[in-house]
Amino acid sequence: MSDFDDLFSIKEVGAATDLFTNRVAENAAFGNAVLSHLQRVVDRSATLGSPARNNVLVYYGVGGIGKTTLSRRLERWILGELSADEHWELPPRFDQAVRTVRIDFHGSGVVSPVDILLALRVAMAGRRKRFPAFDLGLAAWWSMARPGMPLPDLATGTFDVRGQIADTLNEVLAEAGMQLGAGPLTVRMGTQLIEAVRSRRLRSTTLRDCRPLSAIIEEVRLNPSSYVAATLAGLLSWDFERLVTGEVPLVIAFVDALEYVQGGNLVQERLLNRIVHLTPGVLWVVTGRNSLDWAGRRPGGPVTAVGSASWPGLRLDACTEPRQHLVGDLSDIDVDRYLSAASGASGNPVLSEEVRRRIKAGAHGLPLYLDLSLAIARTSAAQGPLDPATFGGSLPELVTTVFADLPAAERDIARAASLVSRFDPQMVAEASGRRLADALRFCGRALVSRDDHPLLPYRMHDAVRAAASGETAADSDGWTAEDRRACAEKLLKALHRRHDAQADVDHRLELLEVTASLSAHFDLREPWLRAALLALPGLGKTAMRLPAPSMDSWMGQMSVFFEAWRGKTTKERIAYFQGLLDEPLDAEIHEMVEQFLAYAHRGIYDLEPARSLLEGLLGRHPDSDLYRYQLARTLRELQRYRALEEHLRRYPLADSTRLRTEADVRFDQGRLAESVEGVRARVTFLRAAGKDRLALENECAVRWREALLGQTTSAACEELIRANDRHGMTGGMRTGLAAKAVLLAGGPEFAATVAELRSVTEATGGRTGHREVVPVLVDALRREDRDALRQEWERWTAEERHWSTNVGLVNLMFEYAGFGAIRFASQPDPDIDTSPHRERWLRTIPEIVAGG
Repeated sequence: MSDFDDLFSIKEVGAATDLFTNRVAENAAFGNAVLSHLQRVVDRSATLGSPARNNVLVYYGVGGIGKTTLSRRLERWILGELSADEHWELPPRFDQAVRTVRIDFHGSGVVSPVDILLALRVAMAGRRKRFPAFDLGLAAWWSMARPGMPLPDLATGTFDVRGQIADTLNEVLAEAGMQLGAGPLTVRMGTQLIEAVRSRRLRSTTLRDCRPLSAIIEEVRLNPSSYVAATLAGLLSWDFERLVTGEVPLVIAFVDALEYVQGGNLVQERLLNRIVHLTPGVLWVVTGRNSLDWAGRRPGGPVTAVGSASWPGLRLDACTEPRQHLVGDLSDIDVDRYLSAASGASGNPVLSEEVRRRIKAGAHGLPLYLDLSLAIARTSAAQGPLDPATFGGSLPELVTTVFADLPAAERDIARAASLVSRFDPQMVAEASGRRLADALRFCGRALVSRDDHPLLPYRMHDAVRAAASGETAADSDGWTAEDRRACAEKLLKALHRRHDAQADVDHRLELLEVTASLSAHFDLREPWLRAALLALPGLGKTAMRLPAPSMDSWMGQMSVFFEAWRGKTTKERIAYFQGLLDEPLDAEIHEMVEQFLAYAHRGIYDLEPARSLLEGLLGRHPDSDLYRYQLARTLRELQRYRALEEHLRRYPLADSTRLRTEADVRFDQGRLAESVEGVRARVTFLRAAGKDRLALENECAVRWREALLGQTTSAACEELIRANDRHGMTGGMRTGLAAKAVLLAGGPEFAATVAELRSVTEATGGRTGHREVVPVLVDALRREDRDALRQEWERWTAEERHWSTNVGLVNLMFEYAGFGAIRFASQPDPDIDTSPHRERWLRTIPEIVAGG
């Protein structure tokens, strides 16, 4: 456990799955756990300062036993939404407001810490309740991890939580002369906030009293990961513990389908563990197939908060609430009572004693089995008296019977629905070739559950899906493996259409998660899926939503590829990709690895390996415009001009990339005024093609060169900075700030602009390069400040650097200033006489210093 890990350690018959006639014990355990937890919250013993956590109540048991319905019914009960019946009494009355949060992992094993914490923040909210530590930490993290994305709507009733967060931030930031504004949180705002905290310009009580806040802000600066987001839970608790007793709500978080995040590499469970451990004031009610083993683990693994001392209530021999409970089958008495009540009621036929006996014998107390048996009874009754022999088979047999009893259209829809973890009616109608009306009717069956997922709100129980997958052609109108695969291909097409019509990035990712899982299961290769996954911003975030890495399928290997962005630096990514090249990869994925390995090498100016890889790729795909341009770009950055000329003769470029390449070469030659128009032409082409992100990257080059020529304005640079900031394009932000700084060199606003530039570079993990140094040299030369030039020279030459065009510009500026030549780890082409380029730049630099 690192220091950061340890930062806060100081009377209608419904479905049988709704049957809780023998769930009185679970209800009583929940009631006792709530009262016990509330007492600890009130007496201030459920705090971050307490070493033990007693805030987790677990219900676990086999699939189909009714855990999800238990969880939902407990939530409705504590909120007072259930009327008293003969089994569950009315809930106790509390002086405190009761607020609940629901976290459902069905169909997705991804823990999104910030989304969970925002839900808790809403649950704790109130007009007189402020959460300054959390809101500051959230703003810093969100700005760096989700730049340009607005906070979600956090309204609760008539109270706007998002507005309260903005008010709190503006009050605190006003001390540093900063204002949040009405737009989304951006990298620029985040870096300014981080710098204000680090420089102690914020003198608020929160900063003074909440010491972990500064440590979290520093960690956000270095790595705004999901684990850091989970640690924001400690800030939320810090604020929560400072509310006056009368304002503290009773907050209960219901976590359902925990098994989806347990096991594996424990990355997701680690995040949930972190959140739960840092929110002792929240009662967590967890349902899942497996018990929670945090108390039995030893320290040192991925899950940081473990051991019986930390979780005394999670010991399986614990006796006091909250603790862990095995949810058992319904008793025979309860099954008899339910079947008696269901017989002849709510559309069910009368069940004879023999039918009830056979159902009870086959059910073994499983509520899902009872639901499906009644569905069969309702269908069979239309054909005449119920035959007892129809009932009592195994659960898979029961599912097969239910499928056979469905109308033919709904039967196909059900089989299509069983192939995916989530669906919507139109999607399964399209895939099965049936009508939407049939799909809507099917969604009302006992086989289907509905929740509040924004895109795919329906799902079939895992046990039903598993039984359906075992169906064969020998069953009534059953599907073969080939039939299921053909349907899976149609589902992929339906998901493709939904993806392309979806503007929201997060919603596209949710659709791609279902698509990737389906692709992996049936080993389907979808070219559009590859392109869609690579197009999403934040490749590390995408990696978290993909199926488990595996060499056994195309999609599994795609997951292997995306693992390169899970917590790895560029150098670590290079080593990972190099190792993958020795693995038996699919040819397409092997090529992706080579391509992105070349980009990674070029990103750290290790240009020769990038050149070698791109030459190999182009050799195999000589007609690829992408590889033609990327190799030309690399040769130009290496200043291998003869090789570039030969390359362009052999592999002519498309007009816009040709103009861009020619403009870049003119820049290298010191023909600064001639180096702009070709890049502008590339911008125009990309805008017309709808490639706005690439257009913005090229626009940065335009603005930088215009700034060196003195042909743009600081306002135009500011517009460019804001555009990049909205999209989280920190490289473009740095270029825009550098261009603005060149224009302001020698003036009173220069220092603030350079400070912001360096803050962005440092906060986003960038290395000091030409963008940070050229403006400082221009400023020092304008002011004739030899000390500043000397200081910059010493910093620059302290590190070994590979040659690049921009690094060469820094070299020439130092030479112009009277310093000696700089040696590089790699040099430009020795076979080309670059002395004319050098002389032209040395004549151009005085014009840059003079301001054009």
